[in-house]
Amino acid sequence: MQTTSAIEEALDKQPTLTRHFMTLARETRLSHAYLFSGMTGCGKKALALSVAMRLFCETPTVDELPCGHCAECRRILAGDNPDVVVEAPEGRRIKVDQVRHIKDEFSKSAVEGKTKIFIIEGAETLTPNAANGLLKFIEEPADNRVIFLLTTNKSLILPTIISRAQLVEFSPLAPKAFQEVLTGAGISANQAALIGALTNSVEDATAMTEDDWVARVQAEVGRWYTQLVKGDATAFVTVQTGLMPLASDRSRQAILLDVVVVLWQETLNLKYLDNQTIAFPKLRDVMVQTASQVDEVTLLRLVETALQTKSALASNMNFQNIIETMTLAGLDLLK
Repeated sequence: MQTTSAIEEALDKQPTLTRHFMTLARETRLSHAYLFSGMTGCGKKALALSVAMRLFCETPTVDELPCGHCAECRRILAGDNPDVVVEAPEGRRIKVDQVRHIKDEFSKSAVEGKTKIFIIEGAETLTPNAANGLLKFIEEPADNRVIFLLTTNKSLILPTIISRAQLVEFSPLAPKAFQEVLTGAGISANQAALIGALTNSVEDATAMTEDDWVARVQAEVGRWYTQLVKGDATAFVTVQTGLMPLASDRSRQAILLDVVVVLWQETLNLKYLDNQTIAFPKLRDVMVQTASQVDEVTLLRLVETALQTKSALASNMNFQNIIETMTLAGLDLLK
Protein backbone atom coordinates (compact mmCIF):
# COMPACT_ATOMS: atom_id res chain seq x y z
CA MET A 1 0.00 0.00 0.00
CA GLN A 2 1.16 3.55 -0.69
CA THR A 3 1.92 5.85 2.22
CA THR A 4 -1.58 7.17 2.83
CA SER A 5 -3.66 4.63 0.93
CA ALA A 6 -4.61 2.45 3.92
CA ILE A 7 -6.51 5.12 5.85
CA GLU A 8 -7.87 6.63 2.64
CA GLU A 9 -9.11 3.23 1.46
CA ALA A 10 -10.64 2.46 4.86
CA LEU A 11 -12.44 5.81 4.98
CA ASP A 12 -13.62 5.46 1.40
CA LYS A 13 -14.90 1.89 1.67
CA GLN A 14 -15.96 1.61 5.34
CA PRO A 15 -16.34 5.15 6.76
CA THR A 16 -18.57 4.21 9.70
CA LEU A 17 -16.46 1.26 10.82
CA THR A 18 -13.28 3.29 10.39
CA ARG A 19 -14.50 6.13 12.60
CA HIS A 20 -15.68 3.61 15.19
CA PHE A 21 -12.33 1.82 15.35
CA MET A 22 -10.42 5.09 15.44
CA THR A 23 -12.42 5.98 18.56
CA LEU A 24 -11.70 2.58 20.13
CA ALA A 25 -7.98 2.98 19.40
CA ARG A 26 -7.87 6.52 20.77
CA GLU A 27 -9.68 5.53 23.94
CA THR A 28 -7.72 2.25 24.32
CA ARG A 29 -10.93 0.22 24.25
CA LEU A 30 -9.94 -2.33 21.63
CA SER A 31 -10.91 -5.95 22.26
CA HIS A 32 -8.26 -8.69 22.15
CA ALA A 33 -9.56 -10.38 18.97
CA TYR A 34 -11.64 -9.38 15.95
CA LEU A 35 -12.89 -11.38 12.98
CA PHE A 36 -13.28 -9.07 9.98
CA SER A 37 -15.58 -10.77 7.46
CA GLY A 38 -16.36 -9.48 3.98
CA MET A 39 -15.69 -9.92 0.29
CA THR A 40 -12.30 -9.27 -1.27
CA GLY A 41 -11.55 -5.56 -1.65
CA CYS A 42 -14.05 -4.27 0.92
CA GLY A 43 -11.36 -2.68 3.09
CA LYS A 44 -10.63 -5.27 5.81
CA LYS A 45 -6.84 -5.07 5.71
CA ALA A 46 -6.91 -1.31 5.17
CA LEU A 47 -8.90 -0.87 8.38
CA ALA A 48 -6.68 -3.23 10.39
CA LEU A 49 -3.58 -1.34 9.23
CA SER A 50 -5.29 1.97 9.98
CA VAL A 51 -5.90 0.88 13.57
CA ALA A 52 -2.23 -0.04 13.92
CA MET A 53 -1.23 3.30 12.43
CA ARG A 54 -3.50 5.16 14.84
CA LEU A 55 -1.92 3.41 17.83
CA PHE A 56 1.61 4.35 16.76
CA CYS A 57 1.08 7.61 14.84
CA GLU A 58 3.31 10.46 16.02
CA THR A 59 1.11 13.26 14.66
CA PRO A 60 -2.60 12.32 14.49
CA THR A 61 -4.77 14.69 12.47
CA VAL A 62 -7.15 17.17 14.06
CA ASP A 63 -9.99 14.66 13.62
CA GLU A 64 -7.92 11.95 15.38
CA LEU A 65 -6.95 9.93 12.31
CA PRO A 66 -3.43 8.58 11.66
CA CYS A 67 -1.51 11.11 9.61
CA GLY A 68 -0.09 8.54 7.17
CA HIS A 69 3.10 10.57 6.80
CA CYS A 70 5.09 10.22 10.02
CA ALA A 71 7.92 7.73 10.40
CA GLU A 72 5.75 5.27 12.37
CA CYS A 73 2.89 5.28 9.85
CA ARG A 74 5.34 4.73 7.00
CA ARG A 75 7.08 1.88 8.85
CA ILE A 76 3.79 0.07 9.44
CA LEU A 77 2.78 0.35 5.79
CA ALA A 78 6.23 -0.87 4.76
CA GLY A 79 6.05 -3.84 7.16
CA ASP A 80 9.01 -2.58 9.21
CA ASN A 81 7.42 -2.20 12.65
CA PRO A 82 8.26 -5.26 14.83
CA ASP A 83 5.11 -4.68 16.92
CA VAL A 84 2.81 -5.11 13.89
CA VAL A 85 2.85 -8.74 12.72
CA VAL A 86 1.15 -9.54 9.41
CA GLU A 87 0.69 -13.08 8.10
CA ALA A 88 -0.95 -14.26 4.88
CA PRO A 89 -1.42 -17.72 3.32
CA GLU A 90 1.68 -19.36 1.89
CA GLY A 91 0.27 -20.97 -1.19
CA ARG A 92 -3.25 -22.17 -0.48
CA ARG A 93 -3.08 -22.28 3.32
CA ILE A 94 -1.79 -20.64 6.47
CA LYS A 95 0.39 -23.34 7.91
CA VAL A 96 1.30 -24.46 11.42
CA ASP A 97 4.80 -22.95 11.17
CA GLN A 98 3.25 -19.54 10.53
CA VAL A 99 1.05 -19.89 13.60
CA ARG A 100 4.12 -20.89 15.62
CA HIS A 101 5.73 -17.65 14.48
CA ILE A 102 2.64 -15.71 15.60
CA LYS A 103 2.63 -17.45 18.98
CA ASP A 104 6.33 -16.74 19.38
CA GLU A 105 5.73 -13.06 18.66
CA PHE A 106 2.73 -13.11 20.96
CA SER A 107 4.93 -14.20 23.86
CA LYS A 108 7.24 -11.22 23.36
CA SER A 109 6.65 -7.79 24.83
CA ALA A 110 6.04 -4.83 22.54
CA VAL A 111 9.37 -3.46 21.33
CA GLU A 112 8.52 0.14 20.54
CA GLY A 113 5.02 0.78 21.80
CA LYS A 114 2.54 -0.42 24.37
CA THR A 115 0.58 -2.71 22.05
CA LYS A 116 1.32 -5.52 19.59
CA ILE A 117 -0.98 -5.89 16.59
CA PHE A 118 -1.47 -9.17 14.70
CA ILE A 119 -3.14 -9.15 11.27
CA ILE A 120 -3.90 -12.58 9.77
CA GLU A 121 -5.14 -12.48 6.18
CA GLY A 122 -7.09 -15.38 4.68
CA ALA A 123 -7.97 -16.78 8.09
CA GLU A 124 -10.32 -19.27 6.42
CA THR A 125 -7.27 -20.98 4.93
CA LEU A 126 -5.83 -22.02 8.29
CA THR A 127 -5.11 -25.73 8.40
CA PRO A 128 -7.01 -27.55 11.19
CA ASN A 129 -3.84 -27.84 13.28
CA ALA A 130 -3.00 -24.20 12.68
CA ALA A 131 -6.54 -23.13 13.60
CA ASN A 132 -6.42 -25.12 16.83
CA GLY A 133 -3.03 -23.62 17.64
CA LEU A 134 -4.43 -20.15 17.08
CA LEU A 135 -7.49 -20.96 19.18
CA LYS A 136 -5.40 -21.60 22.27
CA PHE A 137 -3.64 -18.33 21.65
CA ILE A 138 -7.02 -16.47 21.43
CA GLU A 139 -8.48 -18.28 24.44
CA GLU A 140 -5.79 -16.87 26.70
CA PRO A 141 -5.81 -13.15 25.85
CA ALA A 142 -2.90 -11.10 27.09
CA ASP A 143 -2.86 -7.40 27.82
CA ASN A 144 -1.85 -5.09 25.01
CA ARG A 145 -2.33 -7.69 22.27
CA VAL A 146 -4.89 -7.22 19.48
CA ILE A 147 -5.57 -9.83 16.78
CA PHE A 148 -7.36 -9.11 13.51
CA LEU A 149 -8.46 -12.21 11.59
CA LEU A 150 -9.49 -11.33 8.03
CA THR A 151 -11.76 -13.65 6.06
CA THR A 152 -13.88 -13.73 2.93
CA ASN A 153 -15.84 -16.72 4.21
CA LYS A 154 -16.56 -16.91 7.93
CA SER A 155 -18.38 -20.25 7.50
CA LEU A 156 -14.93 -21.85 7.09
CA ILE A 157 -13.68 -20.48 10.42
CA LEU A 158 -13.79 -22.73 13.50
CA PRO A 159 -16.96 -21.90 15.49
CA THR A 160 -14.84 -21.81 18.64
CA ILE A 161 -12.67 -19.08 17.12
CA ILE A 162 -15.75 -17.09 16.08
CA SER A 163 -17.16 -17.37 19.61
CA ARG A 164 -13.99 -15.94 21.13
CA ALA A 165 -13.54 -13.03 18.72
CA GLN A 166 -15.74 -10.05 17.96
CA LEU A 167 -17.29 -10.64 14.54
CA VAL A 168 -17.34 -7.52 12.36
CA GLU A 169 -19.30 -7.85 9.12
CA PHE A 170 -18.01 -5.57 6.36
CA SER A 171 -20.69 -4.34 4.00
CA PRO A 172 -19.88 -4.67 0.30
CA LEU A 173 -19.44 -1.48 -1.68
CA ALA A 174 -22.64 -0.11 -3.19
CA PRO A 175 -23.15 -2.32 -6.28
CA LYS A 176 -24.05 0.55 -8.60
CA ALA A 177 -21.08 2.67 -7.52
CA PHE A 178 -18.62 -0.23 -7.87
CA GLN A 179 -20.01 -1.21 -11.25
CA GLU A 180 -19.40 2.36 -12.40
CA VAL A 181 -15.79 2.02 -11.22
CA LEU A 182 -15.47 -1.22 -13.21
CA THR A 183 -16.99 0.19 -16.39
CA GLY A 184 -14.68 3.19 -15.98
CA ALA A 185 -11.79 0.70 -15.96
CA GLY A 186 -12.94 -0.64 -19.33
CA ILE A 187 -14.96 -3.64 -18.12
CA SER A 188 -18.25 -4.17 -19.95
CA ALA A 189 -21.49 -3.49 -18.09
CA ASN A 190 -22.58 -7.10 -18.67
CA GLN A 191 -19.46 -8.45 -16.94
CA ALA A 192 -19.36 -5.70 -14.29
CA ALA A 193 -22.65 -6.87 -12.76
CA LEU A 194 -21.27 -10.37 -12.15
CA ILE A 195 -17.83 -9.22 -11.03
CA GLY A 196 -19.40 -6.75 -8.60
CA ALA A 197 -21.22 -9.65 -6.95
CA LEU A 198 -17.91 -11.47 -6.44
CA THR A 199 -15.39 -8.86 -5.33
CA ASN A 200 -14.84 -5.23 -4.36
CA SER A 201 -11.30 -5.24 -5.75
CA VAL A 202 -10.58 -3.58 -9.09
CA GLU A 203 -7.31 -5.53 -9.27
CA ASP A 204 -9.13 -8.85 -8.87
CA ALA A 205 -11.79 -7.71 -11.33
CA THR A 206 -9.16 -6.96 -13.96
CA ALA A 207 -7.58 -10.39 -13.43
CA MET A 208 -10.96 -12.05 -13.96
CA THR A 209 -11.39 -10.40 -17.36
CA GLU A 210 -8.08 -11.69 -18.74
CA ASP A 211 -8.56 -14.01 -21.72
CA ASP A 212 -12.30 -13.21 -21.62
CA TRP A 213 -12.53 -15.56 -18.65
CA VAL A 214 -15.57 -13.93 -17.04
CA ALA A 215 -17.43 -13.83 -20.35
CA ARG A 216 -16.79 -17.54 -20.82
CA VAL A 217 -17.88 -18.22 -17.23
CA GLN A 218 -21.16 -16.40 -17.83
CA ALA A 219 -21.77 -18.44 -20.97
CA GLU A 220 -20.85 -21.87 -19.61
CA VAL A 221 -22.39 -21.51 -16.15
CA GLY A 222 -25.49 -20.12 -17.86
CA ARG A 223 -25.65 -23.17 -20.14
CA TRP A 224 -25.17 -25.52 -17.16
CA TYR A 225 -27.91 -23.73 -15.18
CA THR A 226 -30.38 -23.82 -18.08
CA GLN A 227 -29.87 -27.56 -18.52
CA LEU A 228 -30.16 -28.15 -14.79
CA VAL A 229 -33.47 -26.32 -14.30
CA LYS A 230 -34.90 -28.24 -17.27
CA GLY A 231 -33.87 -31.55 -15.69
CA ASP A 232 -31.47 -32.20 -18.57
CA ALA A 233 -28.75 -34.66 -17.54
CA THR A 234 -26.43 -33.25 -20.20
CA ALA A 235 -25.54 -30.75 -17.46
CA PHE A 236 -22.96 -33.41 -16.52
CA VAL A 237 -21.42 -33.12 -19.98
CA THR A 238 -21.27 -29.34 -19.59
CA VAL A 239 -19.36 -29.81 -16.35
CA GLN A 240 -16.66 -31.68 -18.26
CA THR A 241 -16.65 -29.72 -21.52
CA GLY A 242 -17.61 -26.25 -20.34
CA LEU A 243 -16.78 -25.72 -16.67
CA MET A 244 -13.65 -27.81 -16.13
CA PRO A 245 -11.59 -25.94 -18.78
CA LEU A 246 -12.36 -22.72 -16.88
CA ALA A 247 -11.18 -24.19 -13.55
CA SER A 248 -7.48 -24.00 -14.33
CA ASP A 249 -6.33 -23.34 -10.76
CA ARG A 250 -7.65 -23.26 -7.19
CA SER A 251 -8.39 -19.55 -7.31
CA ARG A 252 -10.56 -19.83 -10.40
CA GLN A 253 -12.26 -22.94 -9.02
CA ALA A 254 -13.26 -20.94 -5.95
CA ILE A 255 -14.60 -18.10 -8.10
CA LEU A 256 -16.61 -20.55 -10.23
CA LEU A 257 -18.28 -21.90 -7.10
CA ASP A 258 -19.00 -18.33 -5.97
CA VAL A 259 -20.62 -17.68 -9.35
CA VAL A 260 -22.95 -20.64 -8.85
CA VAL A 261 -23.87 -19.35 -5.38
CA VAL A 262 -24.68 -15.93 -6.87
CA LEU A 263 -26.82 -17.56 -9.57
CA TRP A 264 -28.98 -19.48 -7.10
CA GLN A 265 -29.22 -16.55 -4.68
CA GLU A 266 -30.42 -14.28 -7.47
CA THR A 267 -32.94 -16.89 -8.60
CA LEU A 268 -34.32 -16.93 -5.06
CA ASN A 269 -34.40 -13.11 -4.97
CA LEU A 270 -36.28 -13.00 -8.27
CA LYS A 271 -39.11 -14.88 -6.62
CA TYR A 272 -39.92 -11.64 -4.80
CA LEU A 273 -38.03 -8.85 -6.62
CA ASP A 274 -38.44 -9.29 -10.36
CA ASN A 275 -37.05 -5.83 -11.13
CA GLN A 276 -33.61 -6.30 -9.55
CA THR A 277 -30.36 -5.95 -11.47
CA ILE A 278 -28.84 -9.39 -11.95
CA ALA A 279 -25.38 -10.73 -12.76
CA PHE A 280 -26.67 -12.88 -15.65
CA PRO A 281 -28.85 -10.52 -17.74
CA LYS A 282 -29.08 -12.98 -20.65
CA LEU A 283 -30.54 -15.58 -18.27
CA ARG A 284 -33.21 -13.31 -16.83
CA ASP A 285 -36.17 -15.01 -18.52
CA VAL A 286 -34.98 -18.50 -17.52
CA MET A 287 -34.28 -17.33 -13.96
CA VAL A 288 -37.67 -15.61 -13.60
CA GLN A 289 -39.43 -18.73 -14.89
CA THR A 290 -37.45 -20.94 -12.50
CA ALA A 291 -38.20 -18.63 -9.57
CA SER A 292 -41.92 -18.79 -10.32
CA GLN A 293 -42.03 -22.58 -10.75
CA VAL A 294 -39.76 -23.74 -7.91
CA ASP A 295 -40.88 -23.38 -4.30
CA GLU A 296 -38.91 -21.33 -1.78
CA VAL A 297 -37.76 -24.32 0.29
CA THR A 298 -36.21 -25.98 -2.76
CA LEU A 299 -34.47 -22.76 -3.82
CA LEU A 300 -33.08 -22.35 -0.32
CA ARG A 301 -31.75 -25.91 -0.42
CA LEU A 302 -30.11 -25.22 -3.79
CA VAL A 303 -28.42 -22.13 -2.33
CA GLU A 304 -27.30 -24.17 0.68
CA THR A 305 -25.93 -26.94 -1.56
CA ALA A 306 -23.93 -24.38 -3.53
CA LEU A 307 -22.58 -22.79 -0.36
CA GLN A 308 -21.42 -26.17 0.96
CA THR A 309 -19.14 -26.59 -2.04
CA LYS A 310 -16.84 -23.89 -0.62
CA SER A 311 -16.10 -26.03 2.44
CA ALA A 312 -15.49 -29.04 0.21
CA LEU A 313 -12.97 -27.11 -1.89
CA ALA A 314 -11.21 -25.82 1.24
CA SER A 315 -10.90 -29.45 2.35
CA ASN A 316 -8.99 -30.20 -0.87
CA MET A 317 -11.72 -32.30 -2.45
CA ASN A 318 -11.41 -32.79 -6.21
CA PHE A 319 -13.13 -29.89 -8.00
CA GLN A 320 -14.80 -32.04 -10.66
CA ASN A 321 -16.23 -34.32 -7.98
CA ILE A 322 -17.53 -31.29 -6.10
CA ILE A 323 -19.34 -29.77 -9.05
CA GLU A 324 -20.66 -33.11 -10.35
CA THR A 325 -22.04 -33.90 -6.87
CA MET A 326 -23.70 -30.46 -6.81
CA THR A 327 -25.14 -31.12 -10.28
CA LEU A 328 -26.58 -34.45 -9.16
CA ALA A 329 -28.09 -32.82 -6.06
CA GLY A 330 -29.59 -30.07 -8.21
CA LEU A 331 -31.20 -32.51 -10.64
CA ASP A 332 -32.64 -34.45 -7.70
CA LEU A 333 -34.06 -31.33 -6.00
CA LEU A 334 -35.58 -29.95 -9.21
CA LYS A 335 -37.18 -33.12 -10.56
